[in-house]
Amino acid sequence: MRPFLTTLAAFGLAAAAGAQLTFRNAGPAEVTKQGHVIEKLDYDRKIVATNGLPSAAEYRAELKERERMRKVAREAGPWFDAIQRLEIDQAEAEKKHAEDGGGVAGDGAGEVVGQTGQGMVAYVETMRIFNSDTEEGGSLSKDARQLKAALDELLYRRGGEVVCGPSRGVSIKWPLELLLVRYQSWKAQRLGMDELYPAKSADLWPGKVPADAERVRKTVRLYPGEGGWVSTGLYVPPGEVVTLDCGGLTGTLTARIGCHSDNLPPKIVPLDEDGRPMNNPYDPQPINMMKVKMGWQQITDDRPLWRWPDMVRDFRVTKKRQEIGHVLGGVLWFRWEGGRRPMDVEVSGCVRMPWFRLGLDTNEAWVSEISKYPAPWAEVQTKTIILTVPSEDVRHIQDMQALAQWWGKAAAIMLRVSGHGLPTDSEADNYRGDRREWGIRDKKLVQLNPDAPPDAEELARAAAAAAADSPDANRYGPAQEEPVPQNPNTPKAIKRPSREDEPKWTPMRIVDDTQINLGAGHSGYPIMCIDWGAGMMNLAALQRVGSWGALHEIGHNMGQGPGGVFSLPGNGEVVNNFYGTCVMNLLNGTAFNRIHRSSWDAVAAMAAKKTPDLWTKASVGERLVFYMTLAHHFGVESVMRVVKGDLSKLPADATGDKLCCAWSRAVQRDLTPYFELWGLPLSKAAYTYTQDWVPWPSADEQAALFDKPLDSRYGDDAALALPPNPEDAKTRRQLRAREHFKKTATD
Repeated sequence: MRPFLTTLAAFGLAAAAGAQLTFRNAGPAEVTKQGHVIEKLDYDRKIVATNGLPSAAEYRAELKERERMRKVAREAGPWFDAIQRLEIDQAEAEKKHAEDGGGVAGDGAGEVVGQTGQGMVAYVETMRIFNSDTEEGGSLSKDARQLKAALDELLYRRGGEVVCGPSRGVSIKWPLELLLVRYQSWKAQRLGMDELYPAKSADLWPGKVPADAERVRKTVRLYPGEGGWVSTGLYVPPGEVVTLDCGGLTGTLTARIGCHSDNLPPKIVPLDEDGRPMNNPYDPQPINMMKVKMGWQQITDDRPLWRWPDMVRDFRVTKKRQEIGHVLGGVLWFRWEGGRRPMDVEVSGCVRMPWFRLGLDTNEAWVSEISKYPAPWAEVQTKTIILTVPSEDVRHIQDMQALAQWWGKAAAIMLRVSGHGLPTDSEADNYRGDRREWGIRDKKLVQLNPDAPPDAEELARAAAAAAADSPDANRYGPAQEEPVPQNPNTPKAIKRPSREDEPKWTPMRIVDDTQINLGAGHSGYPIMCIDWGAGMMNLAALQRVGSWGALHEIGHNMGQGPGGVFSLPGNGEVVNNFYGTCVMNLLNGTAFNRIHRSSWDAVAAMAAKKTPDLWTKASVGERLVFYMTLAHHFGVESVMRVVKGDLSKLPADATGDKLCCAWSRAVQRDLTPYFELWGLPLSKAAYTYTQDWVPWPSADEQAALFDKPLDSRYGDDAALALPPNPEDAKTRRQLRAREHFKKTATD
């Protein structure tokens, strides 16, 4: 205490509470050409008292702060001054864009903002360092260590975090804010469990967990061969530690916290003379960093952030008891590989999330209990597809079973028409034998073919509904009579539906997000989309118009059919949409020629003019009519026969050979006239292969090829799907033979 009192005497000051302190730099401050003072890590700054005299506690705090800044100055090196210049750029930007609300808005009304000078050089270098392999041998490179110290200091001065979310975007208008959001996201991936904190940004995205929500302990059973990420129905609260107990840990187990797996890296591009980003991915423009440093060229980070760039944190589980956590929290998934027997993982510290599993959970349980679980995210799971959406989009749903059934059957149809295998009997057998078994009547999913037996899962639900005297008892088809036990006095064991005895299947996944790295949605695992959750959970809309975006991206995952049978030039955005139209036709009963009617009319006009090279000149939507016309006249069942047939020995010399021959075989008609109508090249081998079937379309059929729809695909216009009487038409082989005999007789 004596040295401190000596310091007070030297200043001629007495301790006083409530003083306000100001400081004066020990040395001359650096001033830019614009008159901005660059703040230094000045640990020898002079204390000037105002509004009274400082207290002893305030002096001790100041001495501690000086020591802290001395340490930062040693660790940060020249990087702190460089980042300070970026802070000056931000001050200028905030002044320039004050009408946009300072740092609250994002990139603002489509305006492109560029930055230049030494600050942006530091920004680009920061992106280079933290997007490269800087961690070698467990330590960071020297530049990365110094930069990390400077950024830690800047985060410290802002309370430890820059908040970023859907309602508070950050863009290059505020370069320092954008840089710090990217840095804090990078840093959060490396925090130890004793360093976790609940990020304020988590309240904006992915969402807030109520403080009084019950933390639960649950055992999750994992099965061998279960591919992909496995749902648990659990949600990790932001900044909290969750414990995993694996009594018999085998194989490779990975735990993932968070479902928003799209990383959002920077898109640093130069601006042209008109201030437009030169971000052509096919012709990337180099950045002259010397010109940027001198202020002669502007650059931009052409990706504002509406959430943290990295939302997901993965943990390799290597111990029988391990702690995991993430500052943002998120949905908990597992991936397990290499195990031979089921393995149990006990999870402690999570909260429950709304999680509906078709065939295992009932509507009653959903409405009364499951929908009320506190997590901000929910999952709807079937054997073929899992949808992850905000909980607010599903809590109100009363008939979750019907909604899940729609999505399960939609995914099964997509798998079937694209030639992929199917999971167990629930969704797969609904279309057994190429018969249309299910459809929509009176806005309800009903069994159209009463002769086909219901699958086991739907039979279990029908029996449960009948036992509960539910008005929906017969909604899913007639229940089979159960055999009477030999001893009526012996109680019958009820076997609950279980996943343990089923063949394992990796269901598709769709995850709703607020920002993704490409477009409004993209394919992959999982399929990512922006704010589609409410639409995907609206059963009435699904039964009326489907979900075009979601089916489009599922279609991309399905590919071009086995052996590339659907591969045609310019087909990348066509056949995936066709798979979706098959769903709308089979599941919703929508006639193909009611889908994209304007495209049908455009194709009809071009066909009437006998437009050559119709496929080449048609737009993406008009090329879709090529497929829908075939499915409309021959049924979706013909598509299924195309992908299930042996494609290995079909002609493939010309563009249209394989598809023409495969579809001709499926419908027992010669489709070469139809492919000629579209201008798709065929080889002599294709004509030879199809010559024993009646050509389609004939002159009369071509006139009605693109007619407007009647009432229903399966109602008044059902006759359109029937081919003409084979006795009334001849094959090309027969016609050639007739002409040959006539010529021979004449000779």
